Amino acid sequence: MTLLGSDLDHAAAHRASMSAVRLAMDAPLDESATHSELDVVMHGSMHWAPLWHSGFRERMTTLARWVQVEEPDVVVVDVSCEVAVLLRLLGVPVVVVAQPGERTDTAHTTAYAAATAVLAPWPDWATGDLWRTTGATSGSDGSDHRVVAVGGISRETGDGPRRRDEQPAGRRRGLVLSGSDGFDDPTLVDAVTGTVTDVDWTVVGGAAWVPDVRERLATSDVVVTHAGQNAIADVAAWRLPAVVVPQRRPFDEQVHMGAVLAGAGMATVVRENETEVCWADRVGAALEHGGEGWERWGSHGAVARAASLVEVVAGG
Repeated sequence: MTLLGSDLDHAAAHRASMSAVRLAMDAPLDESATHSELDVVMHGSMHWAPLWHSGFRERMTTLARWVQVEEPDVVVVDVSCEVAVLLRLLGVPVVVVAQPGERTDTAHTTAYAAATAVLAPWPDWATGDLWRTTGATSGSDGSDHRVVAVGGISRETGDGPRRRDEQPAGRRRGLVLSGSDGFDDPTLVDAVTGTVTDVDWTVVGGAAWVPDVRERLATSDVVVTHAGQNAIADVAAWRLPAVVVPQRRPFDEQVHMGAVLAGAGMATVVRENETEVCWADRVGAALEHGGEGWERWGSHGAVARAASLVEVVAGG
């Protein structure tokens, strides 16, 4: 197994008995040229394929050389439509990881069409409302056997015990997950931690980024989180009461996620058009609801199901 990417932890890959190939960065662009001059979207058929960019060219040729030398049985592609298409044109079976949202544009349609299989990291029942595409379809009716929903993928099963050491009687622990870029509203963290004072808060994300949130999840009673896939899968694995705050992201991916979670009654969701939010009420509602329903997100066993799909494709 080989990891390919721009920012890899080679030591971690070695510990996992994996090799790693560093890919050149394909950004930023030359400031003297415009996106249109460099045709970064290839006349609307791709998302990022700039002309005359040495990093982009090196990135793609490195992938092609690696395929020629290693002759992989399968490659799992997370996010990049361009990489998925390139690998398929090199004759390699590709498992494309799906993302929520309106993925009906030409680039996504082409990538899904190039896929031998599409790995959907959410439960099957959520596909219709969570993911919109014209390149592949899925559902309980088996309309496209290439699309396999495995459940929310988390490195943590949530089966371990919660740790409640040294917590004052009657006090609850809260966790704010804001993601690597923080919340769209820079005042949100202070609004939560400053108004919900009967909870002891830990903030993770943005300037307080940590690579592994398992310890925080294990000691939390309630979570306020963005609606990114990894965060939702982790919260679901621990079955924690949650207030979900979808952020503005391409293709409305977090808006779709929030709508599905609200509709399924899994979490307290703050809608995009809400201007006045009483955080004490929202956190209280989440605590009262508890973690009821998170098991439906299918995090338990999702990693094994995803691995099985990759193995099936690799075996032809």
